[in-house]
Amino acid sequence: MDITKKIVIMVTGCHAQPDNHKECERTWVPLLREMGFRVITAVGNPKLDEVGIMTPEDFENYYTFIDKNTIQFNTFDSKDGLFDKSIKLPSKWVLEETKYEYYFRIDSDSFVRGDNFLKMLEENFQMSPDLDYLGCCLPWCGWNPHHHNRLYICRHRHFGAGCGYMVSRRAMRIALDKMRVLQPSEFQADDWVLGRAMWENGIPLIHDSRIYFESKHKKIIADYNGIGIPDISDKDSHLAIQHYMNGHMEDAIKKLEL
Repeated sequence: MDITKKIVIMVTGCHAQPDNHKECERTWVPLLREMGFRVITAVGNPKLDEVGIMTPEDFENYYTFIDKNTIQFNTFDSKDGLFDKSIKLPSKWVLEETKYEYYFRIDSDSFVRGDNFLKMLEENFQMSPDLDYLGCCLPWCGWNPHHHNRLYICRHRHFGAGCGYMVSRRAMRIALDKMRVLQPSEFQADDWVLGRAMWENGIPLIHDSRIYFESKHKKIIADYNGIGIPDISDKDSHLAIQHYMNGHMEDAIKKLEL
C-alpha cells in the first residue's frame, strides 16, 4: 500500500496571530499534498475563547470543516486548546470518521522537508512495521544533532516533542482511554500528556532525530559545545522536520529550490 495513504497529517494552528499555518500552506504543505499526503490544518473555535466555558453540545458536535483542508475543533483556539486540537479530538476524528492507520501531528511553526520526510517514514516502517509512536525524544539526551540517531525509548518522563509526532490507531485508542490532564498547564502540553499515557502503558517511542525541536532562529539548548544547530534547508541536511522557524519558512523553501 502507498505509504502516503496510510497517514493523515494535521498542522496544529490557530485563527489568531501569528497564524503560522498560513506560512506552511505557502511553502511545504502543497509539496506534501503533491506527494499524495492528506494534509489538514487544525484550528480551534475562537468563539469559545470569548465565552470562556464549554457546554455538552460543544463536545458532542466537536468538529466541522471550514473548507476541504481546514478542520475546526470545538475547543479553545488559544494555547488552552492545544491538548484538545492536537491529540484528543484529532484522534477521536481519525478513529471514528476515517480509515487512516496513522495520525501525524505537526506544529504550525515546523518546516517539513518532503524528500527527507518520506524517506524517514519509509525507513521506520521498514524497520518497525508495527510502530505505534514516532517522534523526537524530550528530554534531549545529549546526542549530536548533526548526526542521525534512532532508538526505542520507553522511560518515565521521556516523550515525543510536539514539533512533530506520529501515533497509530492502536496508540490513539490507548491515548483516548488513558490520557489525563492533571493540572491546568497540561492543556497546553499535548506532547507531555500523550507521552505519559504512552510510557505508562508500555508503548515505546521510536526516537528519530530527523525530527528536531529547535533551529538557529530559536535556540533551546546552548550551541552544543560550538558545533552549532543543523539547518533543514542545507543541501546535505538529514532533517525531515525542524521547529521554531519563526517566519523563515519561505527562505528555507527558496534555498531548497536552488
